[in-house]
Amino acid sequence: MSQRPQPTPRTDAPAPELTLPDADGRPVTLSDFRGRNVVIAFYPADWTPVCTSELALFEETLDELRDRNAQILAISTDTPYSHRAWASHQRLSFPLLSDFWPHGDVARMYGVFRDDDGLCHRSLFFIDPEGVLRDRWIADDQDVAPGLNLVFDTLDQMQARSGGPPPPASTEEPRHAR
Repeated sequence: MSQRPQPTPRTDAPAPELTLPDADGRPVTLSDFRGRNVVIAFYPADWTPVCTSELALFEETLDELRDRNAQILAISTDTPYSHRAWASHQRLSFPLLSDFWPHGDVARMYGVFRDDDGLCHRSLFFIDPEGVLRDRWIADDQDVAPGLNLVFDTLDQMQARSGGPPPPASTEEPRHAR
């Protein structure tokens, strides 16, 4: 089992800025998403069973995330080349960001780099439209992905806290409930 992560950034304070290459090598900067909620999903590695399931669920629920004015940014220490192949294979359409070089710098800023194996600790960071870190979740067990209810409940709480409208009610069964 990997070590417990380092201290993480404080909630209710500005989220640490980041710029990382996506699967095509284009830089993606956190502040580019001002005006939207952002869920940063750190995950250990491409091509692994739990990460594959976790990110596939995010892909399946992108419409529900967009209903909550949210953008997923998934980060691991894999290379952009691995991300490109894996995203194509898995049909992932949201950004996969590479924290490969300098190795794990952004994961270290967020307190979730695992020095023992060079991977990211499975975790979520919830950032509001003003760039403030509002909540976080760090897995106790790396073999367990976060439940979608955690993501949606946290985004709904952030929306209520900001005084914004609740997400639209759906007349269909939510896709994540299947």
